Amino acid sequence: MFQEPDDLSSYLLIFILCFISSVFLLYILKQWLPAHFLAAGFNARSNHSIPARQIGGLACIPVFVCVLVLAGFWDIIPARLSLSLTGAAILVWVTGYLDDKDELSVRVRLPAQLLAAIIAVYGLGEDFRILPDLFPHWLEIIFLTVAVLGSINVANFMDGLDWLTVTGIGIPLFLLGIIAALSLQNPTIAIIGFSLSGALAGFAVFNRHPASVFLGDSGSLPLGLITGAVFLLFAQQAGLIPALILPLYYIADSGSTIILRLRKGENILQAHSSHAYQIAKRAGKSVGFVTGSIAALNLFLAGITALIISLGPIAQIAGLGLAILLTGLLIIYFRTTGSNAKATG
Repeated sequence: MFQEPDDLSSYLLIFILCFISSVFLLYILKQWLPAHFLAAGFNARSNHSIPARQIGGLACIPVFVCVLVLAGFWDIIPARLSLSLTGAAILVWVTGYLDDKDELSVRVRLPAQLLAAIIAVYGLGEDFRILPDLFPHWLEIIFLTVAVLGSINVANFMDGLDWLTVTGIGIPLFLLGIIAALSLQNPTIAIIGFSLSGALAGFAVFNRHPASVFLGDSGSLPLGLITGAVFLLFAQQAGLIPALILPLYYIADSGSTIILRLRKGENILQAHSSHAYQIAKRAGKSVGFVTGSIAALNLFLAGITALIISLGPIAQIAGLGLAILLTGLLIIYFRTTGSNAKATG
């Protein structure tokens, strides 16, 4: 029987092992799979100009699932959570692969995602609550399910630029792992954060600009599922406000984009290129500048989270306000850059 990691170095070892495994597996897939296998097409979301294959999720998700299964088998994380997240992740992994291959309809994708979200919420435990004083249990379960479903789709919507998922989700997951290991002493959150970010770091080796490998729906869908679930676990232990701060860029960019598209009467389920980061890229900002700006913002957001995690509600609200200000400024800058480019074009 293995003991749970008891210091940061043990968690960093998990990160390194997942990184190496992801690099190795993705290298094998690149060599063995035909060049046309899961080739990425060009559509309204595309920001690439060279052929690429959507095979990243075929490597990094199995690496993470192996860690999840082993951690559950060794009683490092609850077996119910391990089995539920594994089953839910595999469900959307297979759905994502089929969508990458054949472009499934929304009538197929959405029910599969909803079922996966329900399974993930079930894995959190029958007594899992975040806001027990505000909502009855049945209503909170609905909210939790919608939150996980939303996280699945946000991760998918935002996966549209080289290294964006690595900086936008991978870095927050890694920093979440550090916070969970040092401040919360929570092995479940720490293991999920370090293992999934390690697998994404391995993917990053092949996704640097100009990328020849994309994550694909087989990667972004389970990534969104697991990210949503682990931040719910974080919210239960640390509070809702700290859990909102780390993923705030993704929440704000996707949320503002949906609102703007609804105001224009657009179909929010159709492919588009209206995200703030996409506008900045089209306006001439380099991929490195866009992803680097988001990475820098996430470091600031992690610092705010670490500072307020043990403070009272007033300090936490102030921290959230600062986080919203910083995130809003970056999104406004990205969007106005595009407007200025049109005006001078």
